[in-house]
Amino acid sequence: MSEENKDLTTSAEPQKEVAAKKTEKVQKKDKKPGVFARIGKWFHELKVEAKKVVWPNRQTVVKNTVVVIIALVVLCVLVTVLDVVFGGVRDLIARLV
Repeated sequence: MSEENKDLTTSAEPQKEVAAKKTEKVQKKDKKPGVFARIGKWFHELKVEAKKVVWPNRQTVVKNTVVVIIALVVLCVLVTVLDVVFGGVRDLIARLV
């Protein structure tokens, strides 16, 4: 029987060591890195992502800018026309009342 007890104790010891190592790993994962480490990591990731950006050429920027300006002019004219029309309707209703 003593040999059986030795086998049980020797097999239990590695299991305890494995369990202890797992808890150490979990504790290490739970710890957050310091504030400066997180800020440094953020700047590093920002730099990596900025390298992936595909910047448009000058011709594309000019075309897009012209489209935006034309859209603004059209919308301004539309709002002005609607303002004049609704103002006239308001004045007409005010005269009738």
